[in-house]
Amino acid sequence: MDPTGPLVSQPIVQIDGVVTGLDFAANGDLFYITQNGGVYRKAALDGELQNDEPPRRLLQLAVAEGTETGLLGLALAGDFADSGHLFLFYTVADEAGAPAGARLERYTLQTNQLTDPVAIVSNLPPTADQQYHYGGALQLGPDGRLYLIFGDRNILPEARDPSTLPGSILRYNVDGSIPADNPFPGSPVYAYGIRNGFGLAWDGAGRLYETENGASCDDELNLILPGADYGWGVHPYDSCPYPDDTGQPPVQQWTQIIAPAGLTFYDGQRLPEFAGDLLLCAFNQSQL
Repeated sequence: MDPTGPLVSQPIVQIDGVVTGLDFAANGDLFYITQNGGVYRKAALDGELQNDEPPRRLLQLAVAEGTETGLLGLALAGDFADSGHLFLFYTVADEAGAPAGARLERYTLQTNQLTDPVAIVSNLPPTADQQYHYGGALQLGPDGRLYLIFGDRNILPEARDPSTLPGSILRYNVDGSIPADNPFPGSPVYAYGIRNGFGLAWDGAGRLYETENGASCDDELNLILPGADYGWGVHPYDSCPYPDDTGQPPVQQWTQIIAPAGLTFYDGQRLPEFAGDLLLCAFNQSQL
């Protein structure tokens, strides 16, 4: 790639289904998940992904499929190269196939399959209407903790209450226990007043940012502070523009809906002009 030329997109794999998460191993292998429960690896050659190397399915998970349910989050363990551990967040199906809650599980990569599932968090309740606002962004932080966006389940008062899990960013140890330095003792809640978000990323200084989808207006980029309230649920659902007198103010707000999703801070070498910049996907605009 010519670093002085324009940016171009180059397909590396054709995917059936909706990709809901991805992560890279240290050797360049790409791991990704699809909403219908598939977990895949596309192996890298000398650290580079190749067009002619097909992805391999490692697991087909039974999930509760719906508009915003299914397999929603993926994160590789910090010691993945040695342990083979990775984490999945998904909605659990009842006997009728409807969502019966959500679960965070750890799996172990053995050759070309994921084995030994361990449920490390299994007390995440279902959404009220069974289909919407599970969030699902899952990331391993620079502190070695797991961070998960768990949506408001379309019940605004729960996002206002830090004693409940919905409408929050949750923080766990990798075994599912609660870190002793969480802002609310004995609780995984790290920040609350969150509607429904799909992206988490840390900058070079270790500051956490989150993308949040508004209702009919006011998508946000937020700087996440421990124990902070981000204001969702104070005013009615259809309040547009959403009043700015509530909670921690956003770093960036879009009046026009763009549906911000994944984000990352650029720390590569090929595009030095992007060094430290935040790159963000706008789902509704099909733009980066």
